[in-house]
Amino acid sequence: MDLVLEDPEEIMRVADALSSMTRINILKIVAESPKSVTELSEELQMTKGNVSSQLALLEGAGLIEVEYSNGVKGIKKIVKNKYDKIIINLKSST
Repeated sequence: MDLVLEDPEEIMRVADALSSMTRINILKIVAESPKSVTELSEELQMTKGNVSSQLALLEGAGLIEVEYSNGVKGIKKIVKNKYDKIIINLKSST
């Protein structure tokens, strides 16, 4: 599914979320397959807390979906991409 952005406020919100290489890498990783916070933490060599902070920004921008499932040690947070492609349309539709 594609995300098409035309509204300047939406463009700014998404651009802010994409302004970090870490967040871009997270999107690329979960584009391949859904991952848990632990898996992302290991793959990115970052703490789970730092990964969770980055995920909160991506989720706030509406770029990822988060699901919860039962894990070995409690609830497991699973992250997946919401969109395959982000399109910014700068032309007015009028």
